Amino acid sequence: MSRRTPTVLVVAEEELTRERYRSALENSQYDVVATGVPDEVLATAKRASVAAVAGPVGNWAQRTLLQTLTERAPGCALVSLGREHPPTGPHDAHLEAPVAPDDLRATVEHLATRAAYFEQLDAFVAAARRAAGTDPGRLRRLRDEARQLQGSFDSTDFEAAFRLVDAV
Repeated sequence: MSRRTPTVLVVAEEELTRERYRSALENSQYDVVATGVPDEVLATAKRASVAAVAGPVGNWAQRTLLQTLTERAPGCALVSLGREHPPTGPHDAHLEAPVAPDDLRATVEHLATRAAYFEQLDAFVAAARRAAGTDPGRLRRLRDEARQLQGSFDSTDFEAAFRLVDAV
């Protein structure tokens, strides 16, 4: 299985804000896409590993945007940027303004690693399902249990988990 380069989406209505966050991720191992256009946000989020959302876009409040991305791009982790308090809508991480570039990079790294882990886990489950082919309900339960356990992983644990899966 080949690994694709993770895409990170930076969402902000103001161009200076988009550019500041995009440039913080510029020299990373990600494809960084920055936009403030609602249709582009939705289209890009469907293929992104992480979306960093800084405030409202168009006529969407930040909370509405986070909820919409959760529904339409369930595989995309969400980082809420800029508010003093985390929004009540769904998000995986929150960074308070002013956002330090190192904090943004570390958060994106953690969530992109988690996304890669989920992608590999899904591929593993799909391969196991093809190999077993007899009890898809059991495999679904195993995948759900593995995802629940994933919540306790630190970003340094992902490589160990990959080696464990490869050893099985």
